[in-house]
Amino acid sequence: MIKKIVTPVNVIFLFWGLVLLTFSESYPQYTRYYLYMSILVILPIIIFDMMKQRKQDKQNGTAKFQSAIFRMFIMAILLVIAYLVTRQNYL
Repeated sequence: MIKKIVTPVNVIFLFWGLVLLTFSESYPQYTRYYLYMSILVILPIIIFDMMKQRKQDKQNGTAKFQSAIFRMFIMAILLVIAYLVTRQNYL
């Protein structure tokens, strides 16, 4: 049971978040650049994982890739809605 939760990817994301917290407390002016760097690092990992899932789906006849794409689409819609709700119009 614990083996499924404590995976290398989860540990990496945990440390990435802890570094973000300490970095934002110590150097708040550079937090934006740390987040930009995070996006640049995570995008290739996501693309590689999606390609791997697509290959596995073709070999096994499953639909994990399609469900992952749908989850990403739903999250993108929720992020846009959250942005529109919390947006403030500064004039």
